[in-house]
Amino acid sequence: MSIWKQKPMWAYVCLALFIVGTLANISQASECEDISRYLPAGQKCSTGSDGWDPLAKLDEIGTKQTDQSQAGSTNWPQKSRQYRWNQTDLDSENVSLPSGSSIGNGGSIAPRDNKSLSSELAEKSVSNFLPVRSDDFYAMMAPLSNASQFDVILDVSSGVRKFIPGAVNIDYLDFQDENGKLRQAAELAKILGDAGISRNDSVLIYGECSCALGPSISTYAYWIMRYLGHDPNKLRVLDGGLVDWAAANHSVANQSTILPKANYSFEINPEVLATYEEVKSAQDAKSGQAKLVDVRPLQDYINGSISNKAISMPFDKVILNGKLKDESDLKRTFSMFPKDSSVIVYSKQGVQASLMWFSLEMMGHHSKLYTLMDWQEHKNQNNATAS
Repeated sequence: MSIWKQKPMWAYVCLALFIVGTLANISQASECEDISRYLPAGQKCSTGSDGWDPLAKLDEIGTKQTDQSQAGSTNWPQKSRQYRWNQTDLDSENVSLPSGSSIGNGGSIAPRDNKSLSSELAEKSVSNFLPVRSDDFYAMMAPLSNASQFDVILDVSSGVRKFIPGAVNIDYLDFQDENGKLRQAAELAKILGDAGISRNDSVLIYGECSCALGPSISTYAYWIMRYLGHDPNKLRVLDGGLVDWAAANHSVANQSTILPKANYSFEINPEVLATYEEVKSAQDAKSGQAKLVDVRPLQDYINGSISNKAISMPFDKVILNGKLKDESDLKRTFSMFPKDSSVIVYSKQGVQASLMWFSLEMMGHHSKLYTLMDWQEHKNQNNATAS
């Protein structure tokens, strides 16, 4: 009698297949659990109901973004995973990792265990990769290691309870009135002065925001201070946030610092804020070289923009993992703009636009910021006058 006709043998085969399938599912579930830490809120990794993981399959075949003909020592599955989850190719020659981190199987990052973080900070993930920076990049930004070199550290976070030691706190929303419009220059200067900041101080700005806008609230405060005439040589945005600070084993304070009030004497800088007339003129392609750039999400642009000649360039094109992208990426993004042209960037209230303005300025382009709120206000006034 053939052994395949014996019932016990079939039972053993079925049991073996069951065990193999179970182990495969456990392995895939473990992979998903590891990956899910780096996915945006609300997104989950799934192995599929049939036990076949399309993500693992993508690892197997690589991606269209990589040249499969190059054999050598390149780990194509790892390249695939890094591109998929971090939207970039990992290159050990141009990517540095947070101190104490390591790359494990599949290219995932194992964050260091930092027991000094409070529970709300522990829930956040330190950015997976640090972008490549050069000395020129830090003409408007500053690395974590330079924080002690500034007279004042300004935290513009909204509703936080942890701070870089010595930082003063101004909620970035305080710079706007109850309608979300930027306050008058005198009011802005008083807010800064009451926090103990003067125009003679060197200021380092950082901020935490749940608005998923990267460092935009920091660039917003930076733009405001430039608008008030602060010397750009005394103004920087921190390249990173409080989570990065804590992950680097720096201490974290439970409260912000209160400085004696100061007099912030402002002098408006018209070179950073576009006027209604400038924007109106820029609508005409023959009126000059000024370019209009709508930095709101694409859907908002589709729903209505200042002009159909405005370029849609969503603000998130310049950020990755909560930080500004590499200089080479920013250069490619702005390659459509000649250096001798003027670029007017706008969003509804200016926060998103400040991030694009900051990036353009840092890459050597002349840029001005504008808001849709100002545009609509002038349009309403013109309509009222006409009627």
